[in-house]
Amino acid sequence: MNYRHAFHAGNHGDVLKHVVLLQLLEALRAKPAPFHLLDSHAGAGLYDLAGDEAQRGGEYRLGIGTVLADARAAKALPLYVAALKELNPELKADGSGLRHYPGSPWLLRRALREPDRLSLIELHGDTYEALRRNMGRDARIGIHKRDAFEALGALLPPTPRRGLALIDPAFEQRDEFDQAAKALVAAHRRWQTGQIALWYPIKDQNSSDAWAKALAPLLPETLRIELLIRPARDATKLNGSGLLLLNPPWKLDEQLRAPLQYLNERLGREPGAATRIDWLVKPKG
Repeated sequence: MNYRHAFHAGNHGDVLKHVVLLQLLEALRAKPAPFHLLDSHAGAGLYDLAGDEAQRGGEYRLGIGTVLADARAAKALPLYVAALKELNPELKADGSGLRHYPGSPWLLRRALREPDRLSLIELHGDTYEALRRNMGRDARIGIHKRDAFEALGALLPPTPRRGLALIDPAFEQRDEFDQAAKALVAAHRRWQTGQIALWYPIKDQNSSDAWAKALAPLLPETLRIELLIRPARDATKLNGSGLLLLNPPWKLDEQLRAPLQYLNERLGREPGAATRIDWLVKPKG
């Protein structure tokens, strides 16, 4: 695969994924019991928005750049903006001073306490070496150079058993939706008490809905969260993205409604931009 996330870092898909991820991590940290985090497609972990790849892609300008240009961002997305300020000490209220964008591994490492653990998986050589450099030496973190879907089978269930797995493929291969669905179901079977989050792109809404509907009978309690920057009718464009959250924390849907509405206001590019938070598989009882 030729996918390099540096071209796409900070785009609307990243913004949605990381806003939700930080809320999940906040819920895990609210209890003292240790947890284990896992990122199946870790990438480099940290991205320079002034670098050649990010500048050529430029997608961050209509993603995180648009969010931070609004003075309400810190109030609307406090966890997200706090993380960005930690990484960018010169960040101003108007969004200027943004240089570095965190990948999911950076956010996951930031959430760790002393007894917690983190497993990062990255197969591709240059990206794997960048991930090792960006994460540094930390006894709490294991970095694995191996196929993501194979590693999910090998590393789950983790120790400790409480925790979260993020599955975030590039979705460049023709069969990757099928692969991701199989990996999600298999991960749940191996780790039935774990929280599992799968990020996915939305090009055509009907196809995305049909995929999720077919997957639903195989899943436990599952929350679906989607952000469309335009109506998802042109399958040649990335029109939005979503996450399926298995075993989500209590009241997560309520906690995310206001942030998602704010993202819709900031990131929507055409009439018909929308968000969706619903139960793909409803909680029992």
